[in-house]
Amino acid sequence: MQTDGRISAADSLYDDTPDGTPDGSFDEGGDNLAADKSLAYYAAPTFADYLALVPQRSAALAARLGEIRIAPDEQLFFVTYPDAIRWLAVADDSPATAVVLPVVAHVAALSPRLDLRILGEDEAAAVLVCLTGDPGAAAVLDDADLPLLLAFDEEWQFQTSWGPHPAAIDPYLEQWFEAHPAAESESEEMDEALLAQLTQEMRLWYNSGLNQACAADLRAFLAGMQSAGESDAA
Repeated sequence: MQTDGRISAADSLYDDTPDGTPDGSFDEGGDNLAADKSLAYYAAPTFADYLALVPQRSAALAARLGEIRIAPDEQLFFVTYPDAIRWLAVADDSPATAVVLPVVAHVAALSPRLDLRILGEDEAAAVLVCLTGDPGAAAVLDDADLPLLLAFDEEWQFQTSWGPHPAAIDPYLEQWFEAHPAAESESEEMDEALLAQLTQEMRLWYNSGLNQACAADLRAFLAGMQSAGESDAA
């Protein structure tokens, strides 16, 4: 199970050429390219749309969203965040997605400058290729634990990534797997009863303090992009 709060493999998506083309050449169809990227991104579901697409999990995700409370100073940071950022969340049916994705949706709803779209792994692969202009971009999903949050700026330049959960949960997970040796670390290989138990345990952990840890991680995630942008401007 991935424990790093930042997926470094996604850094391979970064392209700092001025026009965003893979080889840095002048793009005469830049406006059309930007329009294609916009269409690809905004065709993806919002959190509300995503709930309608996963009826078997929508009630649990909606209930989880209603459980989230974060500190006022964190809320103020998200509400006043100045930069336009587009988040693409790659989701699955794992316990991590069940508990973390609603936190991401809660944060995105607080900020008028954040836009969140959600896709499954297969659908996200095609969108990543379109957004980056790199036919190999989808390879970043091959070994990534989900959910994976990818950030793009208003010019569709990839910035960085985060996921699948805050590092603060690692001790909880280690203890749980030690207490349940029959459980597999990969959720798709886990017994359904154990999977349901882990999901419920994770909800309790998050509601006992990890919601705040997740919000703090997402704040650092955004602050890091802001600092990087200020450094580039200088």
